[in-house]
Amino acid sequence: MKEYKIGKGWAIFIYIFAPLLIALFVWLLIMPFVLEDTPIELFYVFGPISLGMIVLMVVGLLDTINGKVIISSDTLSLRSTFINRDLKFKEIKGFEVEQNHIFVLPNTERKKRIKISKYISNSNELITWLGSKFPDLHQANEAEEKTEILGNLDYGRNTEERSSQLKQAKIVAKVLNGLGGLILVWTIFRPEPYEYAIWASISLPIIAILVVVYYKGLIRIDEKKGSAYPTVFFAILMSCCGLFLRALIDNNIFNYTNIWMPSIMIMIALIALVVFGTKAFKFKKAKDYFSLLSLSLFFFGFGYGSIVILNCTYDDSVPKSYTSKIIDKRISTGKMTTYYLELKAWGPQTKDDDVSVSKELYENLEINNNVNIYLKKGRFNIPWFIVTE
Repeated sequence: MKEYKIGKGWAIFIYIFAPLLIALFVWLLIMPFVLEDTPIELFYVFGPISLGMIVLMVVGLLDTINGKVIISSDTLSLRSTFINRDLKFKEIKGFEVEQNHIFVLPNTERKKRIKISKYISNSNELITWLGSKFPDLHQANEAEEKTEILGNLDYGRNTEERSSQLKQAKIVAKVLNGLGGLILVWTIFRPEPYEYAIWASISLPIIAILVVVYYKGLIRIDEKKGSAYPTVFFAILMSCCGLFLRALIDNNIFNYTNIWMPSIMIMIALIALVVFGTKAFKFKKAKDYFSLLSLSLFFFGFGYGSIVILNCTYDDSVPKSYTSKIIDKRISTGKMTTYYLELKAWGPQTKDDDVSVSKELYENLEINNNVNIYLKKGRFNIPWFIVTE
C-alpha cells in the first residue's frame, strides 16, 4: 500500500499561515461589535466574507492533516475532510493531468471522478504510476482527433495532403498567438505609434476568426488541452485584453450611454461569425456553452475598447473648456500603475470624481492646483474629456 500526502513545504506553509488568516478573519468578523468608532454596517460586508474564509481555512488545515491518496492492491482511494472516494482499478477509464490537479475518471456514471491536488508529495511519481496502469485521456483524445483530421476529406484529397494541411494550420496558429503576445506588450507598455498599435489590436481578432473560417474548423478558437486541433485562443484573448485595458487607461469618458449598444452589437456579430462560420462549437456539452460565454466577454471587451478608442482618437469636435481644483492624488499599483487626480465638480460634472492622468501630469501637479478640462462630443457621440495643467 502506498500513501501520498501534501508536500512538506506546502504543509508547513499552511500550518503557519492558515491559523494567522483564521485569526485575521475572526477579528474582521467581530470588529464592528468591539471597536466603538466602527459602523455596524461593516458587519454586513465583512461578515459573509470572513465566515467563508474561516471555513475555507479550517477545511484547508484539516485536509492538510488528514487528506491523502491511497493506492492498495486493486483500489485507488482519496481521503479528505468531506470527500472519501474509492475506485477499483477495473472501474478506472483513465486519467487527465491539468495545471493544478490530476483527475482520475471512472468508466461508469455510477462512480464519481477522483480529483487529486498536484501539491501532494511525489506527484510526478503518482502520474508515472497512473501512466503505467491506465490511459492518459488527453493523449488518447489527441490521437483520436488526429485520426479524425487525417480522415476528413475537407482537409485534403489524401492522407499526405491532410497531414500537410494540419502542419500548416499549426504554424499559422502559432504565428497568430505569438503576434497576440507581441501586440499585447506593444499596446500596453509602449503603444508607439499609437494608432498603429490600436489598429493592430483591432485587426488581429478579426484576422484570427477569418483564419478559423478559412481552415474550415481545422483551427479552433477554444483552447483545449489534449487536442490535435491548433487554436488561436491566445491571439484573440491577448489582443482583446490589450485593447480593453488601453481604452480604460487612456480615455476619460463623461457619459457611457452610447457605448453599450455598439459594444454589444460588435460582440453579437463576432459570436455569430464564430458560431455559424466555423465548427468551433457543437453545443453537445456544457463546456461549449461556458466557452462561448467566455468568448462573449472577450468580444464585448473588444467592442468596448474599439468604440471608446476610435471615438476619442478620431474626434474632431470643438471642445468646451472648464476649470477644476485638485482635491487629492493617488496611485493604483498592480500589473500596471495608474495615476489618479480627484477633482472638484466642474461644469456638467456635478460631483467630485477621480480621473486617470499620465504620469507626467500627475507629477507636475499638486493638491489645490487648478486644472483645465476640455469636454469633447466624441466621434460616435460619446462625450469624453481631457485634463491638462
